[in-house]
Amino acid sequence: MLGGCASYRDLPAGTHQRISSKPEPAVVREVVDISPGHAGAPMPFQATDYIVGTNDVLYVSVNGRMEFGATGTGGNLTTNNTNKGYRVDGRGNIYLPLAGRVAVAGLPLADARERIDKAMRQYFNDPSIVVEIAEYRTRQVFVFGAVRKPGPVPMPASGVNLAQLMSSADANESGGNFKKVRIIRSNSPTQGELLIVDFDQVLQGRSVPLQLQEGDIVYVPKSAIGNWNQVISELLPSLQAVSATLQPFVNIKYLKQ
Repeated sequence: MLGGCASYRDLPAGTHQRISSKPEPAVVREVVDISPGHAGAPMPFQATDYIVGTNDVLYVSVNGRMEFGATGTGGNLTTNNTNKGYRVDGRGNIYLPLAGRVAVAGLPLADARERIDKAMRQYFNDPSIVVEIAEYRTRQVFVFGAVRKPGPVPMPASGVNLAQLMSSADANESGGNFKKVRIIRSNSPTQGELLIVDFDQVLQGRSVPLQLQEGDIVYVPKSAIGNWNQVISELLPSLQAVSATLQPFVNIKYLKQ
């Protein structure tokens, strides 16, 4: 992650620069709430509900039948020494015996169970459905725009900050506008933050890099850019390509533009 780290510009060798203990002076935040009354917005649910995402592995039991367990024949059945189940593919689906494709990404686990239950009622009378997380997905953040390596980036257990992500994406020589790096962040299915970060202050040693959160979408503009509508418009093709892995807030936000 730290290989080829971005250089700190405009600071001659031997310079001593005091760095702010917090990155907030380099960050402009806008908190956005999307009412459940808006078209396409999900109904509210408890914050403790886990949101199913791409690469999660779901353990699915239907009436205790073996074809849904370790000996099953589903197209994406995965097994190892500790986990058995169905992996959510890049389009947000699992493939179950009889029912076939079931879209589950972006749903709370309880809602995923209800969707599987509905699919199975075509083949069973009053089925007994158990759905659990057998293996949690790899955490990731996303980077797009003026970078040489756009797309999802795995997030290590120790976390990742903006400087590390920019280095990983090979952004330093891309000619992007580092003064207004944009970040879309989900805090809940209907609430999130839009951030504008002056990354030049980090490169010049005036601020520490912002710590990123799982699911953050970082956009490096290619030039001076206007409002958030313009940013979302430029991001739209990239967001659509990874929509199955995005938090519900992000999907609602870019679809509303």
